[in-house]
Amino acid sequence: MAADVGHVDAAAVVGSDRVRRRRSGLLSYVPGFVFILALYIIGKFVFTDPRATLIDFAGYKLAWVEVLLLAAAIVAMAEQVKVAKPGVNNTTEVLLMGAIAIIQLLLFALAAAKVQVLGIFDNTEFLMLTLINLAQTAVAYQINSATLMRTISSS
Repeated sequence: MAADVGHVDAAAVVGSDRVRRRRSGLLSYVPGFVFILALYIIGKFVFTDPRATLIDFAGYKLAWVEVLLLAAAIVAMAEQVKVAKPGVNNTTEVLLMGAIAIIQLLLFALAAAKVQVLGIFDNTEFLMLTLINLAQTAVAYQINSATLMRTISSS
């Protein structure tokens, strides 16, 4: 009988996970770094100098790449919050985050190996975006694992 109660709790967790996903749609699966990667590619074609001042506010000058790095840091924190919901299995989201991080790492490695088509990825700015993404993916994996362990142990 006690084992059946555990299965009911597990079923409730899975059921609530399905309800959450139905409400938010497929867009909830898209990692935030897909948008950061798109902004980076667009920015490389729009701005000729990545260090040129984009915003000058009260003497503080920000280049577009600095704004992009700030956006990447904010997205990284939001992604970590996204996977920290107790009782919800966010393994799919974490794996997709990891896939984007691996794609970024491959783009950088191939660009560093002088594959000409991927030359826009061979710079410090893209390396920093890749490192932010790799770090947030590792932390998101740990958060999701800890959240799932707490959910399982409390059942």
